[in-house]
Amino acid sequence: GEVPMDADSSSSSGEEDGDAAWRAAIDSAAAVPSGVSTANGCSKKPHDSTADGSDSDLDGDHQRPKSGSHGLKLYQIKAQKLLDDILGKSLVMVRDPTPIPSEKPQTTEGGVRLFRNSPRGIILGPIDPHPQPRKRPNIIPGDKIDEKSKKFRRRVQSVTVDGYDILVSARTTSQRLLTRFEARDAARKAAAKSEEERVAQLKQIRGEKWLPSVAREMQAEVGRGKKVTLKPKS
Repeated sequence: GEVPMDADSSSSSGEEDGDAAWRAAIDSAAAVPSGVSTANGCSKKPHDSTADGSDSDLDGDHQRPKSGSHGLKLYQIKAQKLLDDILGKSLVMVRDPTPIPSEKPQTTEGGVRLFRNSPRGIILGPIDPHPQPRKRPNIIPGDKIDEKSKKFRRRVQSVTVDGYDILVSARTTSQRLLTRFEARDAARKAAAKSEEERVAQLKQIRGEKWLPSVAREMQAEVGRGKKVTLKPKS
């Protein structure tokens, strides 16, 4: 089960060649100056040493490589190169500033808007301050009216109010009511007179004693709730 020396020597030489290739790739990637950035598709060159001291100091702080930049691992270097290639090829920086209106938009058109810059939704029609009648009046020609006729006078009196007419109407109504009252009073007096004549005739026929006894019987019957009928005595 021992491994020959030739195989060990060949495997060790292959590993050395692979390590040398990886080291060369790492050295080439690490040799890129930190002041050059290929991110976002634009490269930045380091400022000249003859620039102002303050600017050179500030830029120098950003461009100086960190102490541990040469100690990056292989997968970190490969990921950095891959990201630089992707960003440099795919991203395009375009400046598209948002316009800021200096003045408020003045809308001269009518309508109701949900928002300030939204299109019109409900459009209000123009309103005529002096609207005209849309339908013509149907005026039917009537008969010619004679102002001196009785018919015209009657029509005028029916729609007008005159104090003299009111007095005449009140006097006529009161006279009619007075005549009706006098007629009722005369009828009542005639009924009372006829009753007196009937009682006087009964007194002559039956005598004076019959009437008080009949009156007592009538009061008793009325008190018991019975109907009273006058029957002549035999």
